[in-house]
Amino acid sequence: MPRLREIPAYARLPLPVAAAEGCELILRDGRRVLDLYGGHCVNTLGYGDAALGRRLAAQWQELSFVTNALDHAPRAEFLQAFEANLPAGGWQLFCSNSGAEANENALKIALAVTHRSAVAAFAGAFHGRSAAAAAVTDGKAAAYPQAPLRVIRLPWGESGCLPDFVDGSVAAVIVEPIQSLAGVRVPPPGFLEALRAACDAAGALLLFDEVQTGNGRTGSFWAAQHYGVTPDLFTTAKGAAGGLPIGLTVVREEVAARMDPKLLGSTFGGGPLVLAAAAEVARRLSQPGFLGNVAAASAALQRAASGGPVAELRGAGLLLGLVLEPGLTAAAAQAALLEHGVLTGTSNDPQVLRLTPPLVLQPQQAQRLAEALEQLEVPA
Repeated sequence: MPRLREIPAYARLPLPVAAAEGCELILRDGRRVLDLYGGHCVNTLGYGDAALGRRLAAQWQELSFVTNALDHAPRAEFLQAFEANLPAGGWQLFCSNSGAEANENALKIALAVTHRSAVAAFAGAFHGRSAAAAAVTDGKAAAYPQAPLRVIRLPWGESGCLPDFVDGSVAAVIVEPIQSLAGVRVPPPGFLEALRAACDAAGALLLFDEVQTGNGRTGSFWAAQHYGVTPDLFTTAKGAAGGLPIGLTVVREEVAARMDPKLLGSTFGGGPLVLAAAAEVARRLSQPGFLGNVAAASAALQRAASGGPVAELRGAGLLLGLVLEPGLTAAAAQAALLEHGVLTGTSNDPQVLRLTPPLVLQPQQAQRLAEALEQLEVPA
């Protein structure tokens, strides 16, 4: 055995995975587990998607990687496919490697173009673990001795206080349209609209963190479209490349025109292999029936969650939160569901299970969740 050990950052589940196919994990003994967690919203097209595999193999043989000092065909392919799914208006984007990096770049742009020093963020927020992203994240402890920017922390879902705090010092308001890690907390009616109005009144930029809510997850291409509120910048990552690392910072053209593009840079961001994958994902999202399947699978999961110890259901599309009855924690429910062949996620709310399966989940597969939930018991 090697002496080298990995730093134990993750509490890994006792799941001996040998392979995976579609929406299922295949264990070493041959058992199959329905994956309703989807690798933290990453596996947009499921495991082992044949078309994505062929596209990656062809790109690897043709041009696996090249410096950003050179252009390549997958960049144009990706930009064309991705543009077709964007909210109305003119946009520019920058390619990086993760959601945290995408958020760092968005915050950097906002501070630079507004010449302001503060960013407003929300209680319960998660935006990443790098310096600026961690600063706007509502963590239990400070990630760094000193934050690189001034953060104004706002209560989630409360519109009345916005005019008092979103003022001439605020460069941007950063918000997850649905707070996933906090327990799949959806915005109250009118909340995102109030954010848009407050930013407009103060000359601040509205920044949507769509790292999890983007790429078809809510049943629309973007949560911005789902809720009918368009930000000035938005970020995404996770499922945008179907399992390869990517981060995207998307900026309104009029905002991009005010920035120095030399603010940004990335060694690996925008490489040909990952953009070939992201182009394939973007094309698949726009195919007839794809988002319709997301809606149908969401409805099936919601019906499945109507039984068993589920007190409340939150979310949209295939980003769902199951609020469990008092006495049953999400950690205990997750372990019990695994015994019945279903993998779910937990959240920072100890009573909320998260469902973020591949977007190719078939509605009939939700029956396995229904059967597993019926077996759960609330401790007396």
